Amino acid sequence: MDQLWGLPYGVLALVGLLASSSVQSDMTVQANSGDRPNILLISIDDLRPDLGSYGHPVAKTPSLDTFAESSVLFESAYSQQALCGPSRAAMLTGLRPSTTGIKRLKQPVSTTVPNITTLNKSFKQNGYETISIGKIYHDADDDLDGWSKAPYDQTSDFYKDRRERGIPRVAYESWESEELLPDAKNVNHALKELERLSQQQQPFFLAVGLHSPHLPFRAPKSDWDKYDPALVPAPQTTTKQVGAPDWAVVAWEIWNYDNLPPKPGPMPLLEGDRLRHGYLASISFADGLVGKVLDKVSALGLDENTVVVIWSDHGYKLGDHGGWAKHSTVELDIHVPMMIRVPGMKTPGARTSALVESVDIYPTLIELAGIDAPHALEGASLLPLIEKPQRNWKEAVFSQFPRYVQKQLLMGETVQRQLLMGETVRTQRYRYTAWVGSDTGQIVSQELYDQVNDPIEGLNVATNQDYLVELERHEELRNLGWRHVRDGLEEITPQHSIQ
Repeated sequence: MDQLWGLPYGVLALVGLLASSSVQSDMTVQANSGDRPNILLISIDDLRPDLGSYGHPVAKTPSLDTFAESSVLFESAYSQQALCGPSRAAMLTGLRPSTTGIKRLKQPVSTTVPNITTLNKSFKQNGYETISIGKIYHDADDDLDGWSKAPYDQTSDFYKDRRERGIPRVAYESWESEELLPDAKNVNHALKELERLSQQQQPFFLAVGLHSPHLPFRAPKSDWDKYDPALVPAPQTTTKQVGAPDWAVVAWEIWNYDNLPPKPGPMPLLEGDRLRHGYLASISFADGLVGKVLDKVSALGLDENTVVVIWSDHGYKLGDHGGWAKHSTVELDIHVPMMIRVPGMKTPGARTSALVESVDIYPTLIELAGIDAPHALEGASLLPLIEKPQRNWKEAVFSQFPRYVQKQLLMGETVQRQLLMGETVRTQRYRYTAWVGSDTGQIVSQELYDQVNDPIEGLNVATNQDYLVELERHEELRNLGWRHVRDGLEEITPQHSIQ
């Protein structure tokens, strides 16, 4: 199942946080100027950077690739946690899972941290009409006060109808057309909302969330037909990472479908090929829907005053390292596509390898609208990077994933479950994860991967003496934490104010 049962909420540490980053930029629009920008946020569920613009060899993604030519593409963007609920909560609160305590599903923002002003609510409180269509929060009824009207999503009714009709749950499926698919219905509604919003003076914050390519991989036949099954890339490795702990890669979501073997597999070769084909088809389906939204923005003349953000909540494994779905700290799960287009930007089509995070979106968007941060934010505004994509930036970004593992007691043969947190530090060259006991704070296991010499993360070099200096450096960064790294931006962007 796509959740972790029984994880503690954690202790909130909201008091005494540093003030959010506030970068003064010539792109900032003052809130009282009467010319505040509209905001269009497009989220795509479970999308790893399998796009042509990110270098995928066969992905058919013309709409997203064209958008990349008019935006800044962030090559090294990372999720705070490879699970829908915590990742989306981090982006929409501007706070990390370790702060909010949102580390599993079924932890709505509005009940877990009710006093936090979310991104959409911040815009609503500052005169924006805020609209949610499709999957934005993981829980459909989360943060209802942050929207100007009830969120719109046809997905729940779609699945309810299938259950009532006794239709089997399959992991992949080809449809003759897209008309009856919930993502298509949601996007059609978004197009109508754009028409309405374009006719009013009030600025808008419109969030459009696609479920595709999340399982099940359901797409029109025309998108399946875009790919020759023989040319769909296989994983670069399907074997377990050498030297990694047994719990580093765990998969369960994939086994909840009627046309796949019972858990835990292994996945039959033919089914694995079909799943990878279906994932690409679902990406192309999502790409076409994004294109419809972007085309409508242009047709309505909204390009000149609408900031557009395209983002995915986390990545995905397709048999890589022998795992399926997300739920880990491996590069494929935490690395996400992110692109931002700002009207009048001087760098359309630019790319940056700077390390950025999902929590950076909140401070970026409110600064563009001239809105003060309603509470301490834990990311940094990306406007300096949008203005100068090749500037120096963060030394590291941070992610995490909780895992229950079996613990053998020293006395006797009793085995008990132990909760670990995989605390991850991603630098330009390395990915380091320390698995830390939640009750003791002690490191149980360490992982270090050299992304230059080992881009597929096949070998854990944490015990290799040749990497001892890097191991110690990354452990020091883990202990210093995100505040130290973010505050270091003051030294490399002296012309800006990062408080």
